[in-house]
Amino acid sequence: MSTLSTNVPTNLIGIPGFNVHDNDLVVGSSPTRSTRSYTELKTLGGGSFSTVSLCDWHGALSPNMPLAAMQCGAGAKPEWSGKRLVAVKRIRRQWEGGWNEYARQSLRAIPSHPNIIPLYDAFLVPDSKELYLVFEPMEGNLYHLFKARKGRPFAGGLTSSIFRQLAAGLDHIHSSGYFHRDLKPENVLVTTTGLCDYQSVSPTALPDAPPEKDIIALIKLCDFGLARKIRSLPPYTEYISGRWYRAPEVLLMSNTYSSRVDMWSLGAIMAEVINLRPLFPGTDTVDQLAKICDILGDPSDVYGFDAHNNPVGGGPWPRGIQMAASNGFAFRQTQPKDMHALLPMESHFPAVPISLVHCIRDLLKYEPGARLSSRECLEHPYLCETMPSSEPPASPA
Repeated sequence: MSTLSTNVPTNLIGIPGFNVHDNDLVVGSSPTRSTRSYTELKTLGGGSFSTVSLCDWHGALSPNMPLAAMQCGAGAKPEWSGKRLVAVKRIRRQWEGGWNEYARQSLRAIPSHPNIIPLYDAFLVPDSKELYLVFEPMEGNLYHLFKARKGRPFAGGLTSSIFRQLAAGLDHIHSSGYFHRDLKPENVLVTTTGLCDYQSVSPTALPDAPPEKDIIALIKLCDFGLARKIRSLPPYTEYISGRWYRAPEVLLMSNTYSSRVDMWSLGAIMAEVINLRPLFPGTDTVDQLAKICDILGDPSDVYGFDAHNNPVGGGPWPRGIQMAASNGFAFRQTQPKDMHALLPMESHFPAVPISLVHCIRDLLKYEPGARLSSRECLEHPYLCETMPSSEPPASPA
């Protein structure tokens, strides 16, 4: 992150009006406007369409809104004392229809949840017609955390905690009638709040095995710009999500996919949590499908059962074969890899519970309806076995 050279406050007149009256948050209608004031501290990231900055917010926020975990946790910096940290995302697209266009197209009715990044404010600048979103700030994202590990595996209890928080966030989104559509490590925000002695969940650990010291990670899903209502009518946008985490039906340009695209992404992310490297690092769409086929085999049920009496490979998918043919792609006959070897149990330290391997296997199914749902993940034997070991002391939410 680069520190900005100026600490001069930014003052923007935005639509709608936003103020606090009698300890209640009051958001006006589209004709109303009020001034938002903040000081930019650091640039957190950006691209062609938006920039995100860490800011000291001087305007109104919802009453009793707690300080961000990164401001009061173990990683809090002295220079943040006395500030009200927020993340401000500036979207460069011009909303020619004004605030009413944004409110109609993009406001999400997803209630608050500990594993969903909260939206503090949203406003449109009348002159530029640019949109600004104000969120809780976080230290970084899951991609940053992967890089920071430098090959050191997560403690088993921390892996369980990450999975539980991801599944809980997705289940909340799905239960609210939406699906994310853009789940990838960059959209999983992380703040570390200290260290914890996690009880070992390794299947090879002795009863008196010493605890595994690792970070406490607070996980929150973000970036709902591509989120869709589950009951909204297709067609949907074909190209969504980071390529390495796209479900096969999206790669094959299906426009009738469902919330199960999120579950495929969750499986790919959890495999990366274990191995600290992407499971399907394709260079383009065709190579991405080939990478998936190299591991899961072609869509088929002819490859028998593994040593645990579970079907081998990604399973049958007749519709996918038809979609592939219509796009000029053919799944070549390929023997599936052993998922237990890709997500090693005995050779990995700490060793991976077999129930987690089975969970990831059941998320990475070709047929969308065969994948585990977010609720099934929360009720999966893996979490039932490891939850007591993955619960660190209470941390800021």
